[in-house]
Amino acid sequence: MIAGNGWIAHAIRYGFVGAIVLAADFAVYSALLLLIPGQFLTANVAGKIAGAALGFVLHRQVTFRWAQRDGAGRQFASYLAVLGFNLLLSSALLWLAIERLGANEYLAKIAVDIVVIGSAFLLSRLWVYRPL
Repeated sequence: MIAGNGWIAHAIRYGFVGAIVLAADFAVYSALLLLIPGQFLTANVAGKIAGAALGFVLHRQVTFRWAQRDGAGRQFASYLAVLGFNLLLSSALLWLAIERLGANEYLAKIAVDIVVIGSAFLLSRLWVYRPL
């Protein structure tokens, strides 16, 4: 049933587009950490926003390119809600990893984003880009 509903194809396309979005996110995060060392939460928020701006369009046009139930306006509002959730989740996990566990700021970002990407895929497929 999962494969029959296109989950695998969407996961593959999500991974491809997600790599581009993740690269943009990580580039902004890294650049800000170089400019303002220790400000990993600020860098995370800026990176997530930069990635999300790119991600909304690419996911709508590439990942979930099916006939969609909702228009771009409703999708954008839903996408912003998912972004808000991702910002909270990633910032909390980054804080825990870096402040409490003493993880490297860059390695922690990669590990946290693996978790966030999984939750974002599910929310995007089931809620933001719903098929007809």
